[in-house]
Parts: sequence; C-alpha cells; structure tokens
Amino acid sequence: MSLPRKVYLIYSPCIAEHLNKLTTSPLIADQNIQLCAVQLKNFSDVSVNDTCGHALLWIEQKDYPQALFIAEQKQISLGFLPIAGDPPSQFFSSLDLPNHFDDCLSIALHQDPLHIDIITCNNRIVTHGVNLENQTTMAEFIGDSQHFTGFAKFKFQAKRILHAFALTPHPVTLITDKGKTISTAITGMVLLDFHKSGPLSHLFSESVSLRDQRISIALFAPQSILSYLQQSNAWFVNASPKKQPQQIGYIRTAALTIKSPIDTHYLVNNVPVTTRELHLAILNTGIRVNAGEKFRESQHFVDAKENVVCEQLPQQDSRIKYLSTTLPFFSHALESDFKDLFLALKENAKNSSTYILLMVLSVLLASLGLFLNSPSVVIGAMVLAPLMAPIISLSMGLLRSDPDLSGRAFATLLTGMLIALSLSALMAYILPFQALNNEIEGRLHPSTLDLLVAVLSGIAGAFGNARENIAKSLPGVAIAVALVPPLCVSGIGIGWLNFDVFYGAMLLFLTNLTGIIMAAGLSFMVMGYAPFSRARKGIALSVFMVAIISMPLYLSFSNMQKIATVKKQLLSQHYRINGTPQQLRNISVRLGKPLKISADLISTHLPTPQELANFERQLSKTLQQAVAIDFSVRLVTANYFSAEKE
Repeated sequence: MSLPRKVYLIYSPCIAEHLNKLTTSPLIADQNIQLCAVQLKNFSDVSVNDTCGHALLWIEQKDYPQALFIAEQKQISLGFLPIAGDPPSQFFSSLDLPNHFDDCLSIALHQDPLHIDIITCNNRIVTHGVNLENQTTMAEFIGDSQHFTGFAKFKFQAKRILHAFALTPHPVTLITDKGKTISTAITGMVLLDFHKSGPLSHLFSESVSLRDQRISIALFAPQSILSYLQQSNAWFVNASPKKQPQQIGYIRTAALTIKSPIDTHYLVNNVPVTTRELHLAILNTGIRVNAGEKFRESQHFVDAKENVVCEQLPQQDSRIKYLSTTLPFFSHALESDFKDLFLALKENAKNSSTYILLMVLSVLLASLGLFLNSPSVVIGAMVLAPLMAPIISLSMGLLRSDPDLSGRAFATLLTGMLIALSLSALMAYILPFQALNNEIEGRLHPSTLDLLVAVLSGIAGAFGNARENIAKSLPGVAIAVALVPPLCVSGIGIGWLNFDVFYGAMLLFLTNLTGIIMAAGLSFMVMGYAPFSRARKGIALSVFMVAIISMPLYLSFSNMQKIATVKKQLLSQHYRINGTPQQLRNISVRLGKPLKISADLISTHLPTPQELANFERQLSKTLQQAVAIDFSVRLVTANYFSAEKE
C-alpha cells in the first residue's frame, strides 16, 4: 500500500458544512489522498514541503486574487473546485475547467500542474479582466455578446446603437515595458489573456498566452460614430487573421502603463476603479495550476519579444485633441490625411490646354454620334469628356467653403460648357439635319430617375478620387452620368432655334451637375474631409440647387407615370372592329388635350376611315378622355391571331 498523498483543502466558510462531500469522494479514496482542511483566512499559515505542495481551492471566486497571491508567495500548486451558484470568473473559465464538481475534482487532483502567469493591475491580481467602464463597444468583439439570443440579442443591439452616441474617447499615453510610448485616444480596451472566444481573441490567438510572461491588450478607437456602427461582429468573424482591422490596436508586452490627463473609469475584476494611471504587469514567476486539456493544448510559450501594433489608432496631436471632447458622427480627416487628394483636386480645377483639347474632341465626337444616331460614338465621347474632374473639385470647394478652389473649378466648368454649346450649335447650323432621332430624343425628357443616376455617380466619383484603388472605375462613372451629350443636344437646340430641345437637354445636364455636386459633397463629408460645422453652408447650397431642379423633374416623372399607365391599359385590351380582331403594338403616347396615341395597328385588312373613327371613340371610352390616333397599319393573316390564342 502506497503512502498517503497530503493535499491542502482551502475553503470558504460558506461551504464548511459541505466538506464531507469532498472527504467522502471516491476520487479522494482511490488516490489515497489525505486532505488537510484550512479556512481561507488561515491559508497564509500553511507550510509547504516535499510531501505537501498542492492545494485544492474550494472558495468563492471573488477571493481568488487573495488565494493566488498566497500561492505565488509559497510556490504551491493549485487545483480549483466550483461552488454551486457562484458565477465563474474569467480566470476560472480561461483554464477550461468544467462546472461539474466531480469532473473538476478529477482535474484538480492531477499530479502534473502547468506553470502560468499571474497578471496584476495596480498591484492587484487580476482574475476577472481589465477594461474601461461601461464598455458596450467591446462586448461584441470579445465574445461577451454571443450568449444573447432572441429578444435579448435585439435588446443588446439597440443598446449598442444608443451607446454609440454616448461614446467619449479617453486621451491616454501608453508606455510599454521597453519604453515605447504611444499617445492616442481610445473608447475601449480589454485584457485578452483571459478571453478564449470572440473575434478579437481569434484574431490574436497566435500571440496570446498565459504562459509567456507577457500581457496582451486590445485597444478600440473608432474615429466617428458612423465608423463604429459600420464595424460589426460578423465583420470581425470573417476578417482575415493576417490583417488587423481598422480601429483596433494591439500591444503585447511584459508590463504596460496607461496614463491619462483626466480621471478615467476602469473595471478591474468587475470593481470600478477611477485613476489617472493604470499599471499592468506579470507577478514575479507565476504559479502552477491544474487546467483542462484544451487549455494545455492551446497555451504555449510564444516568444519573448514585445509586439506593438497601434498604427490604426489616432496618434497625431491634432486628431487626439479633436477626439478628446466627443466622438463625431462622421470621421474627421486632418489636412495631412488628404494633402495629396487636395493637391489633385486643385490641379483638376485648372483650365489647362489639355482640358480644352479633350473638351473639343469629346464635343465633336458626341455631336457626330448624336447626328449619326450612333450610341457607340456617343459612349466614346462620354469616356473622353473631362467635365467630371472640375465638378468634383467644385464639390470639394463648396464643402470646405474654399472660394479659391470652388472659383477655379466653376470657371473651368463654365469654359467646358461654353465650348460644348458653341461647337454643337455650330455643327447643327452647318449640317443639313433637322430631324429628332432616338439619341437626341432620349435626352429631352429627364426625370427624377436621372437625378438618382447623378447622385449615385457623384458618390462613385467622390470615392474614385479619394481612393486610389477604385480610381480605375472613373471611366464607368463618366459613362453612367453622361455630361457632354446633353450639353451637345442643348447646343443643337440652339443651332436649330428649337427651345424645347434646348430646354429639355439643358435640364438633364443641370440635373446631372447638381446631383453630382450634392452627392460628392456628402460623400466627402462622410469620409471626413470636412466637419459638418464647416460643410453645412456648402451642403445647404447643393441641396437647395437639387431641390430647385427637382421641381420640373418631378413633373416629368409624373408624366412618365401617366404615359406608362396609358400604355399598360392599351396593351391589356383586346380590340375588335366589325367583328375582326385588332392589336396595338409599339405604342407611343404624348400627353395633352386630346391625348395623342401613335402605334402599329395589326389587322387583317386596311381599316376604313369610319372604322378608324369608331376605334378612336372606343379608345376614348376606355381611357375616359379625348384621344387622337396616328396608326401605321401592319397587315397579317387570320392565322396570326389564332397563333396568339394558342
């Protein structure tokens, strides 16, 4: 028979009456273990020797810091037992210990304890994390929100959105063990060493360990409410582990000091702590513990190097000062952030010889394409046209209330317009064409749908100029918005002395122009190139211009709806003249009194004037208004209508 193995049992007073559950456990008897029960308050008095160097902790987890400190001092290894109803700490959960008592006891009695780090915060042992107080911002990123389901999940998301508007960045200075100093402003932070689930833990899993004498801190610093709301748990889950997301900083070091010029509220072990300096460190050499198999497999020594990845955090003094008051709804770009873009927009606003040459060539191509009724030639002119550049510059000038940039851009734009109108008018006067074809006709009746196209093109144009990686899409934007063709059609109206042609095409051009200016300005503001306080005058002016131009567009859209309704009514009817079936195809409707209807009349014979008059009266009765018809007759055999029925 082997000699008994002596093990200390450190217990809380609340479980004193349940000690027999442990002393009579078959696991104790099978391993011939002699338990020496000691209350927690007397733990510091126990002696450690070769025959008794292990202790079972059966205590409330709020008392773990005290017990871990004593164990580290005495270099005694520990096994942990749960108390029913006592919520597990992050330390307990991180060891992958089961909640079932007997399963946990089996692990706690293991004779091969694992060496782990003990983390302190302001000389207090950490067992339940360190983070900023009221940190809803980090809950979804560290996995704390994953247990929410149903209405609780909806409630959390609603709380998260409301919390976004109360975010207050905290200006801090981070000092690592090796003296690296980072000044920034954060809205969230979390000690990752105790977190084994959640997107952030997965993202940094290769460098986070409780066995490497290092602490790992994740820092969260959205630069606007909008950028925070755009960041979601699903995004982090799908994020590449090789790429650190925007707004997130990461520090791995032996010790970290966090200083702030103002009182900052933290939670250390779920206890509020208000301080201007927080010091995180590894306590001496750590302790030996018994942990679950998953913990043993996942926790390993990584390396001893310090890792500081904080490029995603705001670090310029001007940005930190801007963020130190409140978190803006839109991101705020500093002058240094868009210096290259601003220089490019200033260059685009200039009235250069290259701009004039491209304008002349695009106008000539567009005018010829319009007269030839050739869509491909017109598209080529759209790609060649340089008008988009000064319009985007004008939008930025209005947004930032920059009279120099907006003045230059407007002058360049006006030059292009004059070139387009004069050249196209001259060609219309010289060439012997006076008929409206499809290419010209299609640009005479703009509606709110055209304004929507302009708005989307303005957004794409702003992003194309601000982001080099999508600048190659700008030719597609130019094709979509089609600035030069309507200008040329307007010039043709001048050459023909036709006001309706001039007005319709000019309305389309102004629709595109105002839509692009407004949408590009709003996009630049969302990207942070001007705070709302500075941008409101320019935004108000562009919105006012769009509102003015929307009035005739709405009337045009309303007419389009009326025409579409009439066409639908006419196509849905089956007509008979003197018992003979008739059909209408290729219907064209022009509003007025009377309503003018042009169509192809499909019939088996040529109708007489009387039959046409009867047909006109039948249509008037169907549409409940006076109509005038203009039909082209297409003769078919009776078999045509038989095949239609089949």
